[in-house]
Amino acid sequence: MVCYAQVTPPASRDFPIPTLALALIPRAVALNLALGGVVQALKLPLYLDSVGTILTAALAGPLAGAVTGVLSNTVLGLLSNPVLFAFIPVTVVIGVLAGVAGRLGAFRAAWSALLAGVVIGVAAALASVPIVIGLYGGLSPTGTGLVTAALRAGFGLSMEDAAKVASVATDVIDKPVSCLLVAVILARLPARITARFARGA
Repeated sequence: MVCYAQVTPPASRDFPIPTLALALIPRAVALNLALGGVVQALKLPLYLDSVGTILTAALAGPLAGAVTGVLSNTVLGLLSNPVLFAFIPVTVVIGVLAGVAGRLGAFRAAWSALLAGVVIGVAAALASVPIVIGLYGGLSPTGTGLVTAALRAGFGLSMEDAAKVASVATDVIDKPVSCLLVAVILARLPARITARFARGA
C-alpha cells in the first residue's frame, strides 16, 4: 500500500478579501450612498455614509472595510463632487478601525458598539480636519460647516479650532450611531449568514 500526504485545497480565508465579502461590498457601497444622500439633502449634522463600510468591516475584516470606504468615496467623487476624493484616507481609517473593532467583538453588544463608534469617530475627525481646512478653509458645505460657523460666532474660536471641535463633536455622534445600527443589523442576521464570513463579528 502506498500512502500519500493529504493535499488540502487553499481555503478562501487565505485570500485577502473573502469571496463572500466581494459580493457584499457593492451593496454596502450602495447603502453608504443612499444614507449619505438623505443626510446631505436634509443638511443634518451627521453623515451616516459609513454604515455600509462599518458593516462590511465587521463581517469581513479591516481590508474589506477599507475597500468599501474607498469605493464609496470614489463613486461619490465621480457622480457628484470630485472633492470627495480627498476624503478617501478618512474612509480607510474608518474601515480599518471598524474591522479591528469587529474582530474584538465590539458589535456583539450595544455598549461596546457605541464605545467603538466613539474611538472611530475621534480618529475620523482628526483625519478629516486638515482636509476640511485645506479645501474649504474650515467651513465645509455640510451640517458640520454650520456647526463650525455657530462655534465661531458663539464662542469666538479660530477657524481651525472651531473646525476641530465641530468635526470631533459631529463624528463622536455620527460614528456611534452608525456602529449601533451595524450592531442591530448583525444581531438580526441569521447565524448561518454571519458564520459564512471567516472574519465575521
